[in-house]
Amino acid sequence: MEVSSSKYIAEFEFVERLKSGEREAFSELYDRYGKAIYGVILEITKSEPDAENLVQDTFVKIWRSIQHYEPSKGRLYTWIIIIARRIALDFVRSGYFLAKRKIQNEESAVSVPGPSPEMLQLDYLGLDTALGKLDPELKKMIDYQYYMGYTQQEVADETGLPLGTVKSRTRSALLILRKNLKHV
Repeated sequence: MEVSSSKYIAEFEFVERLKSGEREAFSELYDRYGKAIYGVILEITKSEPDAENLVQDTFVKIWRSIQHYEPSKGRLYTWIIIIARRIALDFVRSGYFLAKRKIQNEESAVSVPGPSPEMLQLDYLGLDTALGKLDPELKKMIDYQYYMGYTQQEVADETGLPLGTVKSRTRSALLILRKNLKHV
């Protein structure tokens, strides 16, 4: 019990340093989370140059909005990864990215990169294990929406399921994941 409380205190103090604008804290933030952010963004964009640019955008967003982070609502790591994911998804939904994808699709690429080593090491929260316990139909909803960046309407179109079914399966999956990850 002491270990988790000391982790919480250390994270709380780190967040306070960030909120006070301490330069060393932002440097430490990059050292702690840079690879994980890069891995999440690369997994979504599938482009190293775009991922590198979006990592910088993510850290700027974190720097500008750190005052809005509330430790009572979740861990700093989770908050940061959500920001990175949103930035990457906004990018892949942008007109620029869609036009770029039409010019060079995966069939014309010399090689298609697999998941980054950073993404393969991100399971310290137990997310892969929790996802593996989901019913395949529920896991498919999470994969489409959170890993591939589809909207619920796009999932419905892709799978042929009614939008209401997609929404209810997504909600069920998220409730199960929340229950299974509650200990984290």
